[in-house]
Amino acid sequence: MLYRVSHALVCALFVALLVGSIPKGSLAQAPNPPKPGVNQADEAAILERILNRVRFENDGTEVSETEAVMLIQSQAGVEEFGQLIFGYSSATENLDVEYVRVRKPDGQVVVTPESTAQDFAPDVLKEAPMYSDYRQRHISVVALRPGDTLEYRTVTRTLTPLAPGNFWYEHTFPKGIVVHEDRLEIDVPNRAK
Repeated sequence: MLYRVSHALVCALFVALLVGSIPKGSLAQAPNPPKPGVNQADEAAILERILNRVRFENDGTEVSETEAVMLIQSQAGVEEFGQLIFGYSSATENLDVEYVRVRKPDGQVVVTPESTAQDFAPDVLKEAPMYSDYRQRHISVVALRPGDTLEYRTVTRTLTPLAPGNFWYEHTFPKGIVVHEDRLEIDVPNRAK
């Protein structure tokens, strides 16, 4: 019983410190409107929406889901996002790319088949060989053209925790691209079980 109270108190203090350190207004759910004078038509691509959900279990396993919707505005956007790369640890994780699809301006949907996916060791491991279970899944997006909307969903399951009974998470928000909506949801278990 004492553990349950102290754990709840520690979590509450952590959340209070975290929320207290975030500038007011940055917790809003609605996306920020574009700044006046910023011409988004010149952007190669715009990330309309990205949602990251992470659920941890008491045993240290986790499930991470990512859904993204991206407007491709130019040939530079096609070149940048025509091949998607997702990283994972092959020894402890299972990566499922549930879908990669392109929505054409006329409403037609073109699905990229799973057969286009290939797993590779990253280039850095080729240049400086050492053992690593880190892999990258490369997916060549079918029929991507300027004006299309690219959508994908991935699910990564940590099946073997590195430290059983413990969990941690690191997230990097998108950089170098206009983002209209970016959401991160983290679900942690009740440790008092």
